[in-house]
Amino acid sequence: MGTPDQTELASDLLTLYGRIRRTLLTGQADEVTASQTAALGRLLRYGETTVADLARAEGVRPQSMGATVQALEDLGLVERRPDPADGRRSLVHATDDGARARADAWASRTRVLADRLDGLADDDRDTVARAIAILVPLTER
Repeated sequence: MGTPDQTELASDLLTLYGRIRRTLLTGQADEVTASQTAALGRLLRYGETTVADLARAEGVRPQSMGATVQALEDLGLVERRPDPADGRRSLVHATDDGARARADAWASRTRVLADRLDGLADDDRDTVARAIAILVPLTER
C-alpha cells in the first residue's frame, strides 16, 4: 500500500469528520443547533462580542448570526447589553445557563466517544492518541 496523496487524505478526513459528527448528533435531544452551539462555544471561549464580530469569526453573514443569537437569547443561553463604547451596538455574552448547557452537551458527546474508544484495543487507542497529536496542528494555522 503506497502513501496516499494529500487529496485522498483530505477526503478521508472529511468523511471521518462527518461520520463522527453524525454519531454525536444521533439521539441529540437538546434544542440547540450546530451553528448555535458554535456561536455559544465561541462566546464562552473568547468572551462577549458584537453580533457582527461573532459573524465574522464564524464565517457567516451578520443577518444569519443575528438570527442565531436571537434563538440563543430566546433559550436563555445568551444575553445582550448595550455597548458602552458605542450605544448603537450591543454586546452578546453567554449566560450561566448557556455555560451549563454547553458543558452538559460536551460531557454527553465525550461519553459517547469514550464508550466507542473503550471498545478498541490498547494499541489502537495509542494510535488514535498519536493521530490526534499529529492532526491538531492542522487546525492551528
